[in-house]
Amino acid sequence: MKVFERINNGLAWWKAYIVLAAVGMLLSWLAMPFQRHLVELQIQGANSEKVAGALENFDKFKYIGVFASPVSVLLLLVVMAALVHLVISVLSTNADFKKTLSLISYAGLISVLGQAIKTVVLLSRGVESVSTRADMNVHLSLAAFLPELKGFKYALVESLGIFEIWYYVVLAIGISYVFRIKKETSWIPVLIIWLISLLFLALGAKFAQ
Repeated sequence: MKVFERINNGLAWWKAYIVLAAVGMLLSWLAMPFQRHLVELQIQGANSEKVAGALENFDKFKYIGVFASPVSVLLLLVVMAALVHLVISVLSTNADFKKTLSLISYAGLISVLGQAIKTVVLLSRGVESVSTRADMNVHLSLAAFLPELKGFKYALVESLGIFEIWYYVVLAIGISYVFRIKKETSWIPVLIIWLISLLFLALGAKFAQ
C-alpha cells in the first residue's frame, strides 16, 4: 500500500521505467546467443557463403534490437496506461493519466521479474537445448504440465501464469486504491488488459505452429 500511496502523492513513473528499460536491455543481450543459434539452425544445409552472410548480418544488427528495447518498453507502457486511463475516466472522477502511467510502470516490475527468472532458466539449459523457437519458451504456468496444449488453449493457460496473476491482482488493487474505485469495478480495466494480452499470445501460438 505504501507504493500506491506514493503514486497517489505523485511518485514519478520514469523511475520504474529506468529499471524496466535497463533490465529489458540486459535480458535482450543475454538472449542474443540463443537468437543467433536459431539463425544457424534456420540456414542449416545452406552453402558456407550464405551461412557466413546471415551470421554476419545478425552480428551487425543485434545491437539495434538491444538498444530498441527501451523504446519498445516505453511504447508498451504508454499504450497500456492510455487504455487503462480511458476506462478509469468512465469509472471515476479521480482519473489522472500520470498516476495511471506510474501504476502501470511500477506494476510492470513484477512482469520483468518473471522475465528475468525465465531468462535465468533458459541460460541454465544452455544454447544447445534450443532446436526450435518454441524451445525458448519457459513456462511459469500450468502450461509446463500440459505440453500437449496448442493454439488458444495454450495461450489461455500461459496468460494466467504465476507472475501474470500477481501482476493483475496488484494492478487491480492499485487502481482501486489510487482512484477510489470499488474493488469489484477495478477489475474491469485489468480484464481488458488481460484480454489484449491473451489475443497476442493466441496469435503468437497460431503462427508458431
